[in-house]
Amino acid sequence: MSAVTVLEPGARASAQARPASAAGRVWRIVRLHYANRFNSMIAPLSTAGTIFAVYLIIGAIIAYATSDSGDSTQQYSTSLVYFLPYQVVFAVQAMNLTFSFALGMSSTRRDFSYGTWLMFLIQSAGFSVIFTVMSYLEQWTHGWGIGVQIFQTFIYGTGDVGQRLLTFFAGVLLFQCIGSVFGAVFVRWRANGLYVLGAAFLVVLLGAVALITFTESWPAVGRWFVSVGPSGVAAWLLPPAAVFAVIGHLALRRATPKS
Repeated sequence: MSAVTVLEPGARASAQARPASAAGRVWRIVRLHYANRFNSMIAPLSTAGTIFAVYLIIGAIIAYATSDSGDSTQQYSTSLVYFLPYQVVFAVQAMNLTFSFALGMSSTRRDFSYGTWLMFLIQSAGFSVIFTVMSYLEQWTHGWGIGVQIFQTFIYGTGDVGQRLLTFFAGVLLFQCIGSVFGAVFVRWRANGLYVLGAAFLVVLLGAVALITFTESWPAVGRWFVSVGPSGVAAWLLPPAAVFAVIGHLALRRATPKS
């Protein structure tokens, strides 16, 4: 004979609503983020597409005005870099829009952090694949037929597929993890917290620039970038991304939903 546990209707509904495992609870947060398709997919893709279109037009104008293919000058295009700061905005919006809903669905702050990190990894991997494919299309079409280089530049590397995937992935992930800090601070301390954090980031950034300038270390910095190459730089971006993710998690530990 087998024992059968009989649950009251309310208890049975609660048991069905609660995920059976930690992985299920984390994945529920990922699904919650992607429930808002505009913020998670449409807006990021539209931003990337707009940047691509604008710089394609600019590159075409430059190529026409100079009667040059652009191969020698547009290797130094930083157009795609402008997509990275948007990832900070994306992360803040993602955390602010879903935090209250997640806690209302009986998710813990830890589950929310893990699910948000997993969503960032999925987003970064997706964009790394898209940008890598675009870099090869750019290469095969010789700069979209007009010598424009947007995805295939010295910043992201022109090496094999692994190098391109890594550089795109690490860049997007780093800025999303930075955004997780701003997002966690906004969720916990709202606008006042963002003002203080933004000022702190600015002080640290200016301090680093001043230190390198006063010690005349810019040539050494340049030699380091050249020596490690795009793959090395990308690999060095991953530890700071992990540190920012942990800081964001710690800031969320005592955050409460606010209207």
